Amino acid sequence: MADYRIVCVNTEHPHRHITNVGTGNPAMADRMWTVAEVRAALAKGETFDTISPSTGKRAEVHADDCKEPDCTVKTIRSVGDTVTDNNLDNLRACNK
Repeated sequence: MADYRIVCVNTEHPHRHITNVGTGNPAMADRMWTVAEVRAALAKGETFDTISPSTGKRAEVHADDCKEPDCTVKTIRSVGDTVTDNNLDNLRACNK
């Protein structure tokens, strides 16, 4: 099984849903993934995480469903902790 480090994300409105992520080198992602591809890889036992640049703390990424009323989007979420710079919502946007 492989472990992938998510280094950037792209989102869309209205709830800032993640549309795709980049993995690999923090300076420039070497692979782009759709959320559906990440969820499929997670279901097969692959792992994804983020790493805080300020503390080095790792946050695991899991499949999740939108919690907003009437929202049925299948998404991903990083495990919450006290370090904000390893949260998926706070990663830089991927270069297009």
